[in-house]
Amino acid sequence: MDEDRPPKAQSKRKIPKRISESYLRNSALYYLQRHPASVAHFLTVMDRKMKRSLRAHPDQVLEPFMAFLREKLVPDFQRLGFLDDALYAAGLKNSLTRKGLPKAEIKRRLKTKGLGGETIDEHANLDDHNDLNAALIFIRRKKLGAFATREKDPQKELGSMARYGFSYDIASRALKMDMAEIEDLLED
Repeated sequence: MDEDRPPKAQSKRKIPKRISESYLRNSALYYLQRHPASVAHFLTVMDRKMKRSLRAHPDQVLEPFMAFLREKLVPDFQRLGFLDDALYAAGLKNSLTRKGLPKAEIKRRLKTKGLGGETIDEHANLDDHNDLNAALIFIRRKKLGAFATREKDPQKELGSMARYGFSYDIASRALKMDMAEIEDLLED
């Protein structure tokens, strides 16, 4: 019975292309059209791409392409508006705020994307962020507390919120609120 089946296709990984300036420009442009990125995150992604290509083609040298990337492509893409750390920081902050994440977690995620503290302070503007409102948005999204459709263990709900960076005080306060209180706070 198994003899009649064709052999399984070997999963072959696609061999990366050789690095050239036009290849770097095109692949960088393709990446930035699909994913917004900070300059530091963009350089990390492109560095990974070039190293993958170098493993497949060991006769190439990395340094001239890194110089081309840093000295030519990054300034060109910044001038064209594809790389803008300030705009990226503000957009990511807004996205994470809508998800209901606390201030500390938003700051941590911005830093992991390669944004410096100065850029975060200047353009992400976390001064007006309210962790209690974020916790209420979070419990609505995760169906915890007053939004729960079935009875859940309070310790597990607190643990879930702690893993996302909420303090014990904020998490327990949000979970103890009833629906009317939550709606009043979220309307403001």
